[in-house]
This record gives sequence, structure tokens and C-alpha cells, in this order.
Amino acid sequence: MLIAETLQGDAVSLYLERYNSKRIASLRKHAYRCPLCKSPVILKSGQKVMPHFAHKSIAQCSGFSEGESNAHLNAKTELNKWFQLQSFSTELEKSYEPIHRRTDISVKSGRHEFAVEFQCSVISSELQQKRSSDYREMGLIPFWLLPSELLSKSNLVKLTPFTQQFIKYSTYLDQYFLIMYSASNQSFTVVDHIIPLSKSLFYTSRSVFPQDKVTFPSFPLLLMSATKEMYDVHVKMNEKWILNVFKYRRNIKDPLMIRIYTTGSSVFQTPSWVGLLLRSNIYYYSSPMEWQLYLFLAMKKSQLFSREILLGELKKLIDHRIILKRTFQEPLPINFIDKTVDELLKLLIICDVVIKKGDVYTLKINNESENISAQNRAEKVSGFHKTFINNILQEYNRR
Repeated sequence: MLIAETLQGDAVSLYLERYNSKRIASLRKHAYRCPLCKSPVILKSGQKVMPHFAHKSIAQCSGFSEGESNAHLNAKTELNKWFQLQSFSTELEKSYEPIHRRTDISVKSGRHEFAVEFQCSVISSELQQKRSSDYREMGLIPFWLLPSELLSKSNLVKLTPFTQQFIKYSTYLDQYFLIMYSASNQSFTVVDHIIPLSKSLFYTSRSVFPQDKVTFPSFPLLLMSATKEMYDVHVKMNEKWILNVFKYRRNIKDPLMIRIYTTGSSVFQTPSWVGLLLRSNIYYYSSPMEWQLYLFLAMKKSQLFSREILLGELKKLIDHRIILKRTFQEPLPINFIDKTVDELLKLLIICDVVIKKGDVYTLKINNESENISAQNRAEKVSGFHKTFINNILQEYNRR
């Protein structure tokens, strides 16, 4: 922390202090405590350590649940300067005693107050959501940032569940995005296109902006548009999923394997359309191959099926935690299951997979799913996507 208080309750700030300054030497002679939990803190400073206060023990302090690295301290310092250059009223490490929280930076903009958190260490989604809820209870707007260094330079990136929980949603553009900050480069990285390929692997595009070109709280966000390159990677990952299921999922209690074998088929007979590129795919940790295969098997079993049958099937899979949903900064839409099924059915009609008759649907009798096999799978999959790639991309990019 950069701010502590004397035993008499006077605030002492180390903001912008140098490790070898005369003031630091003078401050070392006194005792200090945490402004929130009132437990003792010590002053730390050195050639490789930014001047800061640290709890002797953080076990009893709910305002600081983890130690602070130089990167965290430096980011708070640089971000605070950036806010002040925009004429915002800021307060470093402001305490909110009713909720026993202390934010990295409080930023006031008109009638709004933001609780800005630069999160370096790994925390659970439960703790992140509890902190955000506490801030909202105080009338604050929680604003979380992650270090840009967590992101690899490739378009194919692994995002851990920790990183994913900070993904934000733009209602204006109807897309998910992630904002990251680098204090050393004094820049923001906006990941504005996030296509899930597996539980943790994503195809992304990103833009890097010098911080002096960005005005808080409006970050530049580009309209997401899927390309053929992205589509091809998506299809390759789908087929990799087929091979992985065949090689590694041999547990006789695996609910998907049970469902496949009771229909007298194999994973290689999965229809070439399963795993369609949908905007709804981002809602689920599970591969789109998996949850769409479950829905296909429900369609095949019912022959004539309704939208309600698919809604019930997907809801049951989620309720039983067979299909897992992702955790983002904001909760998923209340109707995310409806949006998923509606998007899927619309595209299946476009791709000539199902026919709608009134309020019910049926799989086309001559659909290629009836004769796909391990031997001709590559040919069938290639043929389907070659035929419908433009239709699928058009629907995905539609606003």
C-alpha cells in the first residue's frame, strides 16, 4: 500500500517517493498502521523495491487480501497520474469502512465514482464478484484492469478462468472485450474480438493504445467481425476435439459417451455442422462441439422437435453441470439459453440442416449426418463448410 497512517491517525503517503529520499529515511523512524484494519504496517523501500507499506500480517485485513508487487505499486502510481492529467478527482487507496474495502484508486467523474482495481495476483471469481458487489452497494462503479503482460503476442491466446472473469460486455456493440494495462509501456491493450476455441484457448484480435490517446472511461472498441482465417481455425479445433474425445474419453460413466453409444453411433459420426460458429459459444466453457452434439442427439431422438425441447435439454445439461457456463465480469444475459437455441435454429435452417413446420422442426432426411463416418469425415466436413462458410460468417457478423 502507498498510504498508511500514524498511530495518531494522520495519513502518510509514499506516492511518488524515491527509495533513497531524505523523507523515506525520516519516515523509517516511526510506527504506522493500516487505515482500514488498524493493524501494524512496516515501511519497505530499496533499489529494487518501490517505497510502500506492508502489513506485518494481512490475515485480519479484508481490505488487502494479498501482498503487493512492484508492478502493482507502479501501475497504481502511473494510473493515478493518468487520471489526474484528465482532471479527475482521485484518491489513492480510499477506504470504505462500511464494506471493509479499500480500492486501488477512487476516481470521481461528475456524479459518478469509480472504484479502480488493478489486479495482479490471482483471485477467485467469488471474491472478485463479492468485491464488485460491495462497491456497487456503496454506489460505486467497479472498474477492473489486468496487466497487459498476461497476454501473449499471438492471436491464439490462453485465457485462464482468472483472466476470463474480467471480460466485459459492450451493450452498444453487443460483444465481449477485455481491457489490460501496462505501466512500463504506459499503454492500454483492448482485446476486442474473443472467439472461444476451447475452455481456455481463444482466437483474439487486439489494439494497443498509448495511454495519452485514451480518455477514461471511454476506451476505443472496434466492431467485432469474424474472418475466414478465424473460421478455419475454429473448424480445425472442432475436428481436434473429435480426435481427443476418441483418444481420451474412455470412462464408461461419461454422460456424452453414454448418449452416443446408446444411439448406436460413434463420435466420428458427429454431423459436420455440429460445432457451428455462433456468438453464443462464448457463454460456455464446454466446446461448441459438445453442447451442440447433445442438442443434435435430442433432435434425432425426437424426430419432430420443438424449440422448447432444445431449451429444456440445454437447461438440464447446465443444471447438472454437464455443460459449464463461463463467469465474466457481468452476469450472462438472463435469457442466454434462449439466445443460444434461437441462434442455433436460425443457422440450421439457413444451412439446410433442419426444416421448420409451424412450431416444430425436423432434420432433413437426406442430411449428410446420416452417412458420415471416420473414413469420409474429412471430405464431409470440408464440403459442408465450403458450401456454407459465407452464410455462417454473415450471420455471425450481423448486428
